[in-house]
Amino acid sequence: MSIKNTQTGIGLVEVMVALLLLTVAVLGYSALQGQAIKATNESFERTQSLVVMRNIAEKIHANPDAISIYENQINLATNSVPSKKCGLDGQAVTTASFCTPDELARAESFYVKTDLANYDFEIQMHPCPNTGGSGTNAVNNIMFSYCLISAWGRTTPTIGTNAQVDCLTNRVSANNVVTEAGGRYHPRSTCLMMEI
Repeated sequence: MSIKNTQTGIGLVEVMVALLLLTVAVLGYSALQGQAIKATNESFERTQSLVVMRNIAEKIHANPDAISIYENQINLATNSVPSKKCGLDGQAVTTASFCTPDELARAESFYVKTDLANYDFEIQMHPCPNTGGSGTNAVNNIMFSYCLISAWGRTTPTIGTNAQVDCLTNRVSANNVVTEAGGRYHPRSTCLMMEI
């Protein structure tokens, strides 16, 4: 006489295989979510950086006579309060608050750098290396322009050879022969450049 196997239901092996498949699926989904969050944060940082750079670029375009003041003030490590606020502090503009172009550049640079303190951004302004912005005769070059550089994370808003720190590559020339134009982003840098 033979005994029939009447087992019904799910065995332990089947449950373990199902749990293994579920674990793999959940881990894959978690990794995908992590990448999506990283991409969203990067997009947000780029958007905020672009807004800040457009803001200061428009101020510089409206006050081009003080471009060297903007460069000096934006590149300062410490942000000191300007002697005149030029009506930019939210107060009503009066005759006493009218400013010269240089005073306006100092005040606008101060408030831009103060706004940047709310974010994790640094901004600097340098002669663009790819437009002849180097050497003693750079300003006389008809193609000369400035680069506004905004950086975040481990990148600094600088032009140089250190791919771990600098945002852009510098111009390389010898005997008036340019071997590398410069102005390219270093790999894995977290920064944006705007030519003004």
